[in-house]
Order: sequence, then C-alpha cells, then structure tokens
Amino acid sequence: MTDPLVSPRPEPSRRLADQARALWTIGALGWALPLAIGAPVLLGNLDGIPRGLRALAIVAALGVAVLGVLVVPQLRWRRWRWDVRDEEVDLRHGAFSEVRTIVPMARVQHVDVRRSFLAQRLGTADLVVHTAAGQTMIPMLPEGSAVEVRDRIADLARTPDEL
Repeated sequence: MTDPLVSPRPEPSRRLADQARALWTIGALGWALPLAIGAPVLLGNLDGIPRGLRALAIVAALGVAVLGVLVVPQLRWRRWRWDVRDEEVDLRHGAFSEVRTIVPMARVQHVDVRRSFLAQRLGTADLVVHTAAGQTMIPMLPEGSAVEVRDRIADLARTPDEL
C-alpha cells in the first residue's frame, strides 16, 4: 500500500551520450580479449582435466567474453538515466541490478568535469558531483552538455548566504 502523503519521485529520463557504448565496448575488450585467447591456450594444455570439462570451460570463457563485449555495454547504456532537478541529482543505472542514487543539492560541495584521453577523442566528458560522503559520477555526457550541467549544479548548490 502506498502512502498518500508521499508522492513518488519521477524516474530520471536523460540518457548518456551514444559514444558511451563504444567506450564501454573498448574497455570490455581490455579484459575479454585476454580471456578469449588465454582460456583456450591455458585450458587446452592442461592434461589433468578431462577433455569434456576443458571444452566446457573454454566455451564458458568465450561466452563470458562475447557477452561482456557485445551485450553488457548495450545494456548499461540502455539502463543509465539521470536528471538534475532544482533540489537533487537523480541517477539510475546498472546492467543486471539497478542502483538509484539521489544527491540532494544541499549536500553538493563542488562539481567537476573530467575528460580521459579516449573520451576527448569521442567528444564526451564525465561529470563528478562531490559531497562530504564521497563522489557520484554521470559518465559519458556530450562535452558541451557536461559543462552546462556542471554550471547548473554549481548554481543550484549555492546556499542562500553565498548569493
């Protein structure tokens, strides 16, 4: 039963840049290629393990590598949502389990825009919101949008005595 005095928060609706899928796919290749190459080499040369079990382990390793490169980046991108409202930053993400994070504007200490070398080449940036409890990141925003959102959060996070 829902409490009539509590209105539910709307779901965040803004998406990350399309380039997030490419960057996450490239990142997944960093671990998937060694797994896809190493598992058959390593397991194929082990004599103490029955042949059927070795084949099953190789197929499982290749399956994990393929899923990690082709499916997970797509799923992560599809499920990532964010919004900046006057009173909070609202994030929802997770490929297999959902995480919902609400950062009240009153708790924001400062906000950064970060760009890795590859993100610069893709024209994207990460927005990092800092609070006393740590940091929260909105990854892979179009570079211009990240700067605009940073400035908006900085303005909303000011306390009345700072104005």
